[in-house]
Amino acid sequence: MAEILKIKSRAVTVYDYRNADITQFVKGFTVDEEQYAKDLVRVLKKYGVKTEANTVSDGDSVTVSCVSELPRYNKPNVPVIVGRGLFGRDAEAALIGMSRGETKRIEQDGKAVELTVSRIVRTVLPELNDENVASFGIEGVSTVRELRKSLVAKQIDGFILEDENADVASAFVWQEVANNSVVERDPEEYDRMLKTAEKRVDGLQELYQNQEEDDEDTEPDGLEEEGPGMNREKLISIFVAELDLAAIGAGMMEREGIFLTADDYRFYIDKLAEAYPDRTREGLEKEHSKLDFCVERCSNYLAGLIDRYVADCFKEILTKDI
Repeated sequence: MAEILKIKSRAVTVYDYRNADITQFVKGFTVDEEQYAKDLVRVLKKYGVKTEANTVSDGDSVTVSCVSELPRYNKPNVPVIVGRGLFGRDAEAALIGMSRGETKRIEQDGKAVELTVSRIVRTVLPELNDENVASFGIEGVSTVRELRKSLVAKQIDGFILEDENADVASAFVWQEVANNSVVERDPEEYDRMLKTAEKRVDGLQELYQNQEEDDEDTEPDGLEEEGPGMNREKLISIFVAELDLAAIGAGMMEREGIFLTADDYRFYIDKLAEAYPDRTREGLEKEHSKLDFCVERCSNYLAGLIDRYVADCFKEILTKDI
């Protein structure tokens, strides 16, 4: 059995991240009704009834035979979903209005193309009502309103990924957990994290100093020794706080039966060695110790829980009146 890796720092009391109120950050979302209409049609088509049609309309599945000098348009019985654009937008547009058995000549890339429609299949969409929606068997969806909420929720997923407010909300919850929890820090682990934090801040300061040399008007935002920005000590304290959050995350992982092992660490170093072939394994292990690995994974576990909580809150609030 592989060696289990643990950090020695332990959470004594833990603030429940689900108690953090993030309603102040939920704003700026508007339903894209055009996209909703497209998504709704896609769902309804899945449960629609296919029937033969006499005249081609946008969205129909058409079987067409082509004769042309162009290889692409010189094939029999080509299946085409009109409006997808895979057959060629001009050619698909020419099919609209054609009847079954009809032949039409068009021009593509300077060459004549003869199109003959042999079959037209149309999907008749079911009526949008609660009874039909319930019959679809979509998990958690049994009414028209619930179907709309589920489709809008997908838009919200994309919104959350790009919205800065969601990131700010996650950072707020993260800080609430850090400020309202009590952690017993192991002295050796704390010393290691402190030294790592100092190196990270020194690197940031050097980066901003280099930027200042390139542009005298550029301020090292957030790294000023004085003024309203975040000073060195504050930044170091934020980085060191990752140990506290890792201790909290480690406790949660243990309660869920999730453990980090020496095999996990070796795999982690293997990946780093692949990414940095010019570095020695010994050097990578020195720079990325087992403690660093555990702190990163455990804090990331907690961060994942917080991000999911924020996403769920955004969805619940933004779909409340839909």
